[in-house]
This record gives sequence, C-alpha cells and structure tokens, in this order.
Amino acid sequence: MFSLNNQLELRKIVVSSLITCIYLPSIVTVISYKGLLYSLGNGSTFYVLLLIYIAELLKSFYLNSNVASKKIKSKMQARDVINSGIFLLGVIFCFFVGMILFGAPFLDSHEETLMLSALLTLLTVFPLVAHAGVESAMQLLFGVKNFSRNTIIEMLVNNALLTVCGAWLGAVVIPLDWNTPWQKWPIPCYLGAIGGHLISNVLTILKISLMSAADKYPMLNFIVSVLNKFNLSK
Repeated sequence: MFSLNNQLELRKIVVSSLITCIYLPSIVTVISYKGLLYSLGNGSTFYVLLLIYIAELLKSFYLNSNVASKKIKSKMQARDVINSGIFLLGVIFCFFVGMILFGAPFLDSHEETLMLSALLTLLTVFPLVAHAGVESAMQLLFGVKNFSRNTIIEMLVNNALLTVCGAWLGAVVIPLDWNTPWQKWPIPCYLGAIGGHLISNVLTILKISLMSAADKYPMLNFIVSVLNKFNLSK
C-alpha cells in the first residue's frame, strides 16, 4: 500500500509512471505508423527492445537519484554489473523455457519467443535489479524479502505482475479462428505485456492522485481502499 509519508518517493513514482505512459505508446504508435506492427518479435524490431532498455535504465537512474553515494558506487562496480547481466540472461532463459512448456512454438518461432522473453525481462525483472540489485531482486521475486515499506519497489513489483498477466491474457486470442495478422505469435503477447505494463503505471498515477486528493475530499478514501484491495503485490 502506498504511503503519503514520503512525498519525494511518490513524486519520483509519478514522474517515472508518466514517462512510461509517454514512451511506450509512442513506440507502438511509431511502429504502427511505419507498418511494422505485425513484425513485432522479429529480429528486425530488436531496436524496440533497445529503446525500452534505455528508457528503463534512465528511469532507474532517476529513481535512485537520492540514494546514498556509497550505495550507488557499490552498484556500479564491474562485478555487480557482470552479475546483473548473468542474472538477467538467466531470467530470459527461464521465460523462454517457461513459454515453450506452456505451448509456445520452438522450432518455427524460436527467435520470436526469445524476443518476447527479452521484453518480459526488461519490463519485469530489469527495473528491480537496477533499483535494488541482484540479491534483493531475487529475494523479492521469491517472497523472502518484505517490501511493504518501500513504495518504489511496490510499484515495480506491481508493474512486473501486470506485465506478465498482460502477456498471458494476450495469448488467449492466438488460437481463435479469426484469421487476422495480429494473432500471429508472439504479437498478442508482446502487445499484451506492453499493455499490462502501461495499465499498471496508469493505475499507479490514479491511485497516488486519489490519495493526495483524499485529504481534501474524504469521500475519495473509499475508491482508494477499493484500489488497495486489488493490489497484486500484497
């Protein structure tokens, strides 16, 4: 549950979410305008992953901007960077294997499956690793560490959960007999992951805005309490 006690963290979260609400739709809009929407997941659209990586990295720098300099310095050590890279590659492999076990095509569309695995990693685990480090990210993912007092990590976990849910829901339309180009693997899952991530950020902004306005309009507390009940990161 978000808290209004730390206004600086809330401001960072709102700005970070606003950036996401701008850059993700912009990427999809440009791709659609250029007629490349049906090529999502191919190696030719690798630049999309690169843009998302740069955006998420810049956001992590902003979210960590007021962290103690000693902590920032320790995170920038070469060994930590290498460990983070190895860990993220392992996560990509886990997503890849998991999707194949759930029925994703392997021999015919292994490249597309790998690209979707990289996208899910960039939108779910990478922000956690960039903000908290590999060890803390692993503890958070396996439920060993409690993040209830860290508003930023709560937001990142919510984003990760809704991103995975969006990708999973996107797969529902693939077997339907609609014969449309966008049903081709992994386009629905790709767009579903982006949509889930975007919805999570929109809900975050809405929730913080309502919490801030609830002091002036107490009737909004009911809406905030309803949103808290749907907090997936609990």
